[in-house]
Amino acid sequence: MWMSTLDLDPKRAIVTSLLGHFWRGAYFSSFAPLQVQNLPRRPLPAPDWVRVRNRLAGICGSDLALIAADVDPRVAAALAGQQLYPGHEVVGEVIEVGDAVQTLQVGDTVVLQYAPHCLTLGVQPPCQACAAGDYNLCERAYQPGPAQIGSGWSEEMLVHERQLFQLPESPEKPGEPLLSDEQAVMLEPTAVALHAVLRCPPQPDERVLIIGAGTIGLLALQVVRALAPQAVVGVMARHAFQVERATRLGASHIIYPQDRYREVARVTGAELVSGPLGQPIVMGGYDVIYDTVGQSQTIQDALRWTRAGGTVVLVGRSLHRLHLDLTPVWSREVNLLGSLTHGQEYWPPEQPGRHSTFAVACELIAQGLLAPEQLITHRFALTDYRHALSTAMRRAQTRAIKVIFDYALQPALVVPNVRASRMRRRQTAPAPLHLPHAASTTVTTSPEAHMDIESETEAFAPPPTSRRASAPSHDVTNRSSRALELEREEEEPTPGPCSERADDA
Repeated sequence: MWMSTLDLDPKRAIVTSLLGHFWRGAYFSSFAPLQVQNLPRRPLPAPDWVRVRNRLAGICGSDLALIAADVDPRVAAALAGQQLYPGHEVVGEVIEVGDAVQTLQVGDTVVLQYAPHCLTLGVQPPCQACAAGDYNLCERAYQPGPAQIGSGWSEEMLVHERQLFQLPESPEKPGEPLLSDEQAVMLEPTAVALHAVLRCPPQPDERVLIIGAGTIGLLALQVVRALAPQAVVGVMARHAFQVERATRLGASHIIYPQDRYREVARVTGAELVSGPLGQPIVMGGYDVIYDTVGQSQTIQDALRWTRAGGTVVLVGRSLHRLHLDLTPVWSREVNLLGSLTHGQEYWPPEQPGRHSTFAVACELIAQGLLAPEQLITHRFALTDYRHALSTAMRRAQTRAIKVIFDYALQPALVVPNVRASRMRRRQTAPAPLHLPHAASTTVTTSPEAHMDIESETEAFAPPPTSRRASAPSHDVTNRSSRALELEREEEEPTPGPCSERADDA
């Protein structure tokens, strides 16, 4: 089966990072961290593990940063020398279960939810975070134990049953999952955005800014519009197609990187103050800012655009050392919060019970308040991974938002017997959900939005109803043209290594 691995040996990382500044092909060379190979199948490592046949898998900005070896070993020392499997945004079908598996059975549709943690490693007693259900914050994740084999960028993955989230059954169609595969593959990034917003939920009529209009930024925009429809939400976007998408999703205004301080002061009615040698600061500004880019410049800007007593939420993680002036944290008592992936949420907000972020996101998607599948712009077979990753890295030219691997496009003649055993069903419009502060809010998609998505994906995938029958011919008819495109891409000068949140910059 085809499997992707990331070997972050320092020698590989240094060579790839240096050459990548001049030659994009370095990211796909034999000495690069990323290797895609056709390897023999492996047995289940333990009786409480399962085998999942993948159907769709997404490309995340953090994946691109690791592929480009764009990491600082002083920050990411724990990753050095380890072999990782890229692709944490993935939906698939359970095809084999161990004798001790209790929560899953063959045929279940599942989404990868957690990395290894105390419960999957058999650590007793579990750490404080795992005991509270916050497995994303596990303090013993690097303890020895059975290791995960494969991930989203592999045709199959072998994982502990507690790493997976089983999609609920549709009440209207018993036996069918509640979400379509396109919605399910976006469940993980949706949970990331939802967890960040719930770290500091905006109140009605508050002024909110989302820095970054990539996948996480646009999903955060959807979440804010769903939970606080009366809030005034701005988005700082870099590319014209991101501005267009953010506007369609309900952004009240757009902040452009050029002359951004004056624009923030204008739209918030604040006063712009600047000392003779100091950096400017906005006196007033936004109530809440969600920074989905996570670079030194964006964090410093966010701290200076937030009103006294306001909150800045850092979404995701950075694999680089940051140089910051934290003066506003104490001089204006700005709250600085971190948000790492997802966890447990108090839901509904006024209730004491905690639920998995995945469960809450699944509910919101099924009820029509969130539509993350609208952000899928490109599809590729895994064997066409160079083209897929180049498309994700060159988003300014390709207009890519979310690029996914579709295993229904995998050529049957290249890898036999790997087709998903269940046809994906077409998405139906879910019923609206009534939530606090959003009793009459529903997510609607304009005809123009559907046309935009379809036009961007037409060249990469056949219609959903005929995708399986046409997959082999799709690869054959496009092989020569894709090879020429890839050669042209590798001859182009590379813009430099990727940032940690490359899809949100």
